[in-house]
Amino acid sequence: MKKFFLMAFAMVAMSLAAQDVATKPFTVRYIDENRLYEQYIVAQQYIQLQNKLKTEFQQAEQKKRKEIETFYNQVQNKYQKNLYKTQKAFEADQKKLEQMQDKAQKDMEAMQKSMEAQLNTEQMKLANEIDLFLSDYAIRNDYDAILRKEASLFINPKWDVTDEVAEGLNARYNAAHAPVAKGEPIVDGQPPVDESAPKDVQPE
Repeated sequence: MKKFFLMAFAMVAMSLAAQDVATKPFTVRYIDENRLYEQYIVAQQYIQLQNKLKTEFQQAEQKKRKEIETFYNQVQNKYQKNLYKTQKAFEADQKKLEQMQDKAQKDMEAMQKSMEAQLNTEQMKLANEIDLFLSDYAIRNDYDAILRKEASLFINPKWDVTDEVAEGLNARYNAAHAPVAKGEPIVDGQPPVDESAPKDVQPE
């Protein structure tokens, strides 16, 4: 008889759970990825890195172009003023100019590949951090889905959680990069030790 009641109770519980799943509304939220990138510290750092590498590339390209143009002008000046004593000397400078151009092109291609690899690595890390946070965030808030605004034709602005997600991401980043306090570690439930407070004097 006891076993029968237990089985009956289990069936009723399963039935209620099934009804709860069936009646529970499908909850969806969304983030504006562009706005999230503007607010999230790590995304800002990625954009800064992107701009820094772009500037370095442009500066390196300008430097090499200037070096080549300077040498080209020297060759042209010597040729126009008949300063080459032999045809062989003129051809040597022409060959050197071609080598400079070839080396500059290869150097810039290698630099561009290095930049792209670095940016791809950082972009993947950034995307993974956001995705992991969103998965945890959705579970904690019992959301069935979190969409990207950019991937939808229309979504009601009232379901926008971008600011809340950015705040959570920044809080997690700040906690992970907070400076380590000096002295003894803080024990849960106890206030931090004030090193400047006077010590108790024990009687002799």
